[in-house]
Amino acid sequence: MAETINNLCIVLLTRSRLEIYDLNQKKVFPFNIPASLFRDMEIINKNELETQLSLFINFYKVKPMPVLIILANDIYFDTEIANIDESALESIINNFLYYLPFEESIHKIYKQTKGYYLFAVNKGIVETLKYIFTKIGFNIEGIVPSGITGIDIKTIDAASADYITAKIREIKNQSIIVVPSRSKEKNVPEKKVLGINRVFMLLAVFLVLLVTLLFLLYKQSIPVKKSANLLTSKIDFSRVELRG
Repeated sequence: MAETINNLCIVLLTRSRLEIYDLNQKKVFPFNIPASLFRDMEIINKNELETQLSLFINFYKVKPMPVLIILANDIYFDTEIANIDESALESIINNFLYYLPFEESIHKIYKQTKGYYLFAVNKGIVETLKYIFTKIGFNIEGIVPSGITGIDIKTIDAASADYITAKIREIKNQSIIVVPSRSKEKNVPEKKVLGINRVFMLLAVFLVLLVTLLFLLYKQSIPVKKSANLLTSKIDFSRVELRG
């Protein structure tokens, strides 16, 4: 059964452009990335890219929401591999990664009906996208290469957005990053005792105990009054003998 989408942004990153498609507004917002910030699959100036992208999102009033980021095929390397044994597959993967022009990369191998699909991207691109969109307030649902979506994505329009949302669960499962689950917290109703809310009942008991304690402390602070009626002894002087 298809997953219902209420709020979602689809972001497409190419070598020179970042497109934000807002499903609520049914509109795409293209952000042209200056070559001084992003060039040759490298983030040149992370801080300035963050500043310009934040201003762009605020200007077009794109509200933070869950976002799926798709990497266009011109910013990563990929190859298809036929069905081979594990040792040969490992050798091909190691050789593929060795010649990548990045200091650090993120790669993933996808099992297909016939063979494998190997993908690798500059780690700096992925980490920067995660950092910027998370800081602005978006929740990242996944980052995927366009090669696993099933269509050749050059731009995000209504047709491609409808296709992606129809397969959103399958596409998110192919994410190259681990996305923490954000299960909705259920509001558990307060238990009632004899029809009385438990919180109010506990509060009432606490107040009674507090008043009792204050009363006892007050009684202990009062000094014990001495009796005003002093006992006097009666002396019978008739029995007193005078000695000379």
